[in-house]
Amino acid sequence: MSNFHSTVSRRDFMKALGFAGAGLGVTSLVAPKFNDLDEMIQAGSFNRPWWVKTVDKTTNEVDWTQYKRFREGDTMRGSAGTYMPTYISVDDQKARQDKKKEVEYNYNSQSKAGYTLADKAFTDNVNRGSVSNTFIGPNTSTPESLGIPRWNGTPEENAALLRTAMRFFGSMSVGFTQMDPATTFKLTYSWGPNNRQQLVWEDVDAPYETTDKQVHPNDCMNVITQSNMESQDLFKYNPTWLMAQIRYGRAANIQERTQGFVRTLGYWCLAKGHNDTGNACGFGGVSGLGEMGRMNRMITPEYGPTVGIFRYYTNMPLPNDKPIDAGMRRFCYTCKLCADHCGEGALSHETNPTWDTVGPWNNPGHEAWFEDSRKCRAWKMDADSCVAGRCLGVCTFTKYTDAIVHETVKAVSSTTSVFNGFFRQMDELMGYGLRDPNEFWTTAQPIGGLRSDVAQKYH
Repeated sequence: MSNFHSTVSRRDFMKALGFAGAGLGVTSLVAPKFNDLDEMIQAGSFNRPWWVKTVDKTTNEVDWTQYKRFREGDTMRGSAGTYMPTYISVDDQKARQDKKKEVEYNYNSQSKAGYTLADKAFTDNVNRGSVSNTFIGPNTSTPESLGIPRWNGTPEENAALLRTAMRFFGSMSVGFTQMDPATTFKLTYSWGPNNRQQLVWEDVDAPYETTDKQVHPNDCMNVITQSNMESQDLFKYNPTWLMAQIRYGRAANIQERTQGFVRTLGYWCLAKGHNDTGNACGFGGVSGLGEMGRMNRMITPEYGPTVGIFRYYTNMPLPNDKPIDAGMRRFCYTCKLCADHCGEGALSHETNPTWDTVGPWNNPGHEAWFEDSRKCRAWKMDADSCVAGRCLGVCTFTKYTDAIVHETVKAVSSTTSVFNGFFRQMDELMGYGLRDPNEFWTTAQPIGGLRSDVAQKYH
């Protein structure tokens, strides 16, 4: 392990950051004790299950000569009002929504499990407490204000430092990408949400933004991508009021802390908010956090598809992580369980992925099982259908891995597809799909909604 090249001691620098003394003592409660920073750096590497292989390119094919930067405002999030009437009319949408409201009101009147006032109080408040993220991040101390040189580690040392800190901040896994103008830079959005601000890179010393653009210095060509695990339990209570998404509140806090951490080290960490910067699944794939599945979403080896993926641009020197092949995409060829559970037919039942996109909300230039996002949104307007991500909740990979059989399934499917059909059948027979909401209030819930013991297993 090489030494750090700062003119101040590691201990003094970490003390200035607030990581000395009690800070590392707290870490020792959940991780090995580190005698010095070199040991922490070495221990901070990203450990993956043995059956996850690194590869030179993502398991979903990309034609970078055809792939172009996309506008976030052209996704279904940004243009639902334009896209939805091409499937069902505005009046039809309202009729569905009114009927759903009526049905759920009746369920509430009958005190049906999953639709009680307690259930509504839970889902309305479980994700509160997020901060309002900004492009540059919090106004923290900097090396200049501390009177010391900025942090000067190797890309590998910086990566391990970030992984250690970000895991503490709440990230589950972290990957890094050195953007190439001919390939991975195209994963950045050309315009942010609602196409209000253009995302540009210019020859400037410091980032800034105006009403119509976010300006990144040209040296901010590295990407930090992190996965933030959802509660697998809540996703299995679809389509009741108990199904809440909890990743966004934590993601806002993780971003705030990460931006401040990187700024105090002497570098920029830039991201306006959750969906504004670039293709999350794309950056997750190229940095080795997971593989693209039939849902046209990323599946991670450790946590399945019930994750959020968030990314930040930085000028901090970082390595270029490789994609992975864990057999999960191959599993999707034969499983089709997620598609079977979509009542509107939003997900493809075709065995093979295609290069032909479905709708202008999808970016061409890559091979995928493209979803019809209009149908996805339309089905969620119906009662007894889907709150969000029913497909994620029933996925064969949405499993905690403390039972050895789940590890066996993942390991076997990573090397051969012979048993994929059998594994899918066993998944249904053993009742690993959606859950009875009657059990929620009588079952001890994991702290923070997450099984942290599972999250610690590979890190």
